[in-house]
Amino acid sequence: MGFIKDTWEACATMRSGLQRMAPKDGAPWQLDRTAKVDVVVRPPSSFQFITRLNERMRFGGALDLQAPVEKVQEFDLRAMSPDVSSEREGEGTNLYGVRLRCTRAACVTEWVATLLIPGKPMHELKTGRLIVANLEELVYEDRAPKDKPGEKKGELSLPVCDAAAAESLSKALSHAIIKAGGKKPLF
Repeated sequence: MGFIKDTWEACATMRSGLQRMAPKDGAPWQLDRTAKVDVVVRPPSSFQFITRLNERMRFGGALDLQAPVEKVQEFDLRAMSPDVSSEREGEGTNLYGVRLRCTRAACVTEWVATLLIPGKPMHELKTGRLIVANLEELVYEDRAPKDKPGEKKGELSLPVCDAAAAESLSKALSHAIIKAGGKKPLF
């Protein structure tokens, strides 16, 4: 568990770089994703992942849209499947992640809070007037929904900085799940 925490902390802030997309209507747009992951170990076998994420979309070079959020995911390794996989989103991108699977119904607690820059209205992010350069400068738009945790059943995906980290973390998580007593789904 220490290796898992240390590896994510070594990744620091992850940037996807801009990738050009081709939507169905033919208008070109680009996506840049920035993520900062903080890991909290909760003995004996639980993790809390706090992911600050900003997706910046640029349409035709004219309009920017940003969606900064903080995602909090908690899970118990005893309720996970050891089938952990590393993943890469799309061809030619540097968006990597680790995908975990639950074996029981409610093993992942997840909530998402919208973030903004202090003193700036949220609509400025949506109209492209602000560029979020540092995820640490963001705060909750209203308040964090700590009193309303949502259950996401089935899977969770966590961003990592590169292919090597995705591979080593998927192996480490699989090993930790087996050690904690996690089991493969029956069906």
